[in-house]
Amino acid sequence: MNTLRKVSGIHKLPYQIYVSRATFSSGEIPRNILEEQGLVNGQLQKENGKIYDKKPFKMTLEENKKYSWCLCGHSKNNPICDGTHKNVHLKLTLKPVKFAVAKSGDYWLCNCKHTKNRPFCDGTHKTLAAQEGK
Repeated sequence: MNTLRKVSGIHKLPYQIYVSRATFSSGEIPRNILEEQGLVNGQLQKENGKIYDKKPFKMTLEENKKYSWCLCGHSKNNPICDGTHKNVHLKLTLKPVKFAVAKSGDYWLCNCKHTKNRPFCDGTHKTLAAQEGK
């Protein structure tokens, strides 16, 4: 399917443009079932981490499986935590937010770290503060 095509004397592979936009079929933003069960509370950390990207990340999540969402913004595996926050030289105080979903499927995870519904995208990346990196 990826065939070379000649454009102005240069050979190029066809490419696709992907647009990241959080849309939920139910119209509702998903909930972290671990918070609902009182097991963790991602809202206790009032600070927002470093903006990793100004677009959400679509990820397939499994029902009741526990994940750790990177809040510090320094993970090389964003939006999932890779433990970078433990590096003493970075002096980071933010910890990952543990989460799980009630139903397996595709979910949009926040990469701007400004969501009010951690770890799920709530569209905050569209605001001026997030776009300016504040």
